[in-house]
Amino acid sequence: MRISVLKTIVLAVLCVTLAPFAEAQMNIPVQFMHVDRNVRGVLSLPAQPGPYATVVIVPGSGANDRDGTALLVGGYAPCLYPQLVGQTLKPYKGLGDALVAAGYAVLRYDKLEFTYANNLGVVTFDKLWLPVRSAINFLKTRPEVDTNQIILLGHSEGSSLIPFVANGRSDVHALISLAGAMTPFDSILANQLVGFAQMCNGNVVQAQTEATQILNYFGVIRAGTPPLNTPPLFGVTAPEWRNYVLATDTVAGFYNAAAKPSLFIGLGADVNVPPSELTRFQGAVTVTNDFWLLPNINHLLTTNSSPAFVQQIADTIVHWLGSRGIFTSTPNLQLGIGIKAYPNPATDWMKLDFELPLNQAGSYRVIDAAGRVHLREQIPAGVSGIQIPLTAIASGMYYVEVQYEGRSKHLPLLVQKR
Repeated sequence: MRISVLKTIVLAVLCVTLAPFAEAQMNIPVQFMHVDRNVRGVLSLPAQPGPYATVVIVPGSGANDRDGTALLVGGYAPCLYPQLVGQTLKPYKGLGDALVAAGYAVLRYDKLEFTYANNLGVVTFDKLWLPVRSAINFLKTRPEVDTNQIILLGHSEGSSLIPFVANGRSDVHALISLAGAMTPFDSILANQLVGFAQMCNGNVVQAQTEATQILNYFGVIRAGTPPLNTPPLFGVTAPEWRNYVLATDTVAGFYNAAAKPSLFIGLGADVNVPPSELTRFQGAVTVTNDFWLLPNINHLLTTNSSPAFVQQIADTIVHWLGSRGIFTSTPNLQLGIGIKAYPNPATDWMKLDFELPLNQAGSYRVIDAAGRVHLREQIPAGVSGIQIPLTAIASGMYYVEVQYEGRSKHLPLLVQKR
């Protein structure tokens, strides 16, 4: 299945907000041990009672904090993001807050090289790159977490790590790749060095020299056990880089081997990890057909003209999670009776099938992301299913709110007109 033009166009106009369904969230400072250091982070919970389906945001490369804080000053920032210069972006906080507003718990954490910039100790592949392993084990001790619905969301480099972590684990339910690359790390870095220098009138000759040195270094790493005199690179020894490339070079293969529900999101204005990487994943990943390209969004999860997190990213993730039946298991969201909703996306109608005939009358409403009610009907007692007409409803993201026995449940609905 190729990248759907319809998916791209429809999602381009569905820049909606989940704010009408948001309530005050709770942010709990947490820490957990990984190897020989404490990882510090925050577990964000929706207002309603748990347990919750929980998303772990696995960050990209560099000394990122839990918010993904990026101050756009100096270097190539004035060239790459001229309208954002001087802004401080917090992409992981924006993403986390949006997912919590949709009813999911979110764990964000500071990378060890951020917390222990001057006291990291012995660096290993496991220690530096895989705190998410300990994050999963930590979440399994928390009563707020639905341990059957732990989702790993990897941004950039994190996308290359999550299938390696999930492979063989039964406690990871789904994987989400956001702005991830299938091209190996050293090639991506080399392309960035030369490409940014060319785009921004930098020293191209020096960039080409550095790129060649990096590619040659990793050529030695991939050739087998590195010679003892191979120097460290970026503070990491050659043997640990060897472990890194063994885990990430075949990233598509690990997604297939993990065999989890998987979503791939590419960003149309991304100069760090170009949209062509999404196409590469499509050609190699066989466990899913869910490859979505979101136009006009950069690697920092904003547009090039505004520092605000782009809600469309969260809306896409929430829609996909809902389409895979990954909902928060909260008492006030559960009706005490199972519901099957299909098709989704829908065109002219949607069917709700109930696990058992209803003991008493209920109702449903079709609500858009701004909280406007487009359709409201009663559900008679005794029925085991209903069909909702959508012919008068325009393309867009909606929720079907089902009310029964004093409780309600919101089902995400994407309407796509032909």
